[in-house]
Amino acid sequence: MMRLWAPTLQWCMLAKGDLDGIILYNSEGDDLYSGILMVMEAGGVVMDFDGRPFDGMSEEPYLIACHPEHREQLLQLVSEGMRS
Repeated sequence: MMRLWAPTLQWCMLAKGDLDGIILYNSEGDDLYSGILMVMEAGGVVMDFDGRPFDGMSEEPYLIACHPEHREQLLQLVSEGMRS
C-alpha cells in the first residue's frame, strides 16, 4: 500500500505497469478523470466495487483501477475488506 499526495503520479505508475492497481475511496479532483482515461487507454480496467465497468461521472467514486490480470484479485481484496 502506498499513499501519495500526488494522485496523477499513481495513475501514471499504474498505466506504465509499475503498480498492480489502485483502490479509490470517494476520490475527487481534477486528476481523477484524466487518470481513468490514461489507465483505460493503456489497456487497464476501471470498475466499481461490484466489478461493473465505470463509464461516467459519479458524485462519490469508489473505484478499482488495475491491469485486467489483477481484476479478480483486487475485487476479492475489496470485498473482504468491506466485510470486516
